[in-house]
Amino acid sequence: MNSFTLDKYINSRAHLNLRITDPPVIPATKRIVDSIKVDGREGTLTLLKGWEDITFKMRVALLGMDIHSRFREILPVILSAKSIYFSNDDGVYYKIKHAYASGLEYILSILYDFPITFVCEPFRYLRNVAPITMASPGSITNPGGVFALPIIKVYGTGNQTLTVGGKPTKLNILAGHLTLDSALMECYQGNVAQNNQMQGPFPVLNTGTTAITWSSGITKIEMEPGWRCL
Repeated sequence: MNSFTLDKYINSRAHLNLRITDPPVIPATKRIVDSIKVDGREGTLTLLKGWEDITFKMRVALLGMDIHSRFREILPVILSAKSIYFSNDDGVYYKIKHAYASGLEYILSILYDFPITFVCEPFRYLRNVAPITMASPGSITNPGGVFALPIIKVYGTGNQTLTVGGKPTKLNILAGHLTLDSALMECYQGNVAQNNQMQGPFPVLNTGTTAITWSSGITKIEMEPGWRCL
């Protein structure tokens, strides 16, 4: 592992002058499971409650003059980052929930190191995924190993229905388009919330192939699928 990159463009070596001295061990995605004993039942009753965050740690070295001043400059960049990917696995990235770092530890007069901990969302997200445009109903195949929560921009006018995976969502499109953000569970037009203009579930792209259909007043949809894997 040579380097990591924050927020798509900030490389740890090229921009932050950091060297990874102790690379992270990134755990596999893990389910949150409750096992309940039930009298008369063979085994336990298993309840799947969600997914655990991914937490990983690394140590990085900072080389150069005026290290303390440089540390104060780069620390806010690290702590405010929203995504990270690694040079040895640059096909996926992680969504950072929060990060924290301990203080500098002396090695040489021009060399210090410090630990960083990242707490990320449970899944790995595919990088460089092109937006998908559909001008007519059809189907889409999820290449990841877990369901995806897309952002779908629906073009049309009036009362319409978008059906994804057999689940209809009713929309009242007032200004040419509405955007459905399934991860945030928000419906909006531009910067204006439009949750009162939809009824039904937010779309989910399950593993395998998902059929997408719509009523005649919808002209097309544009989608950021948000493919991800375990």
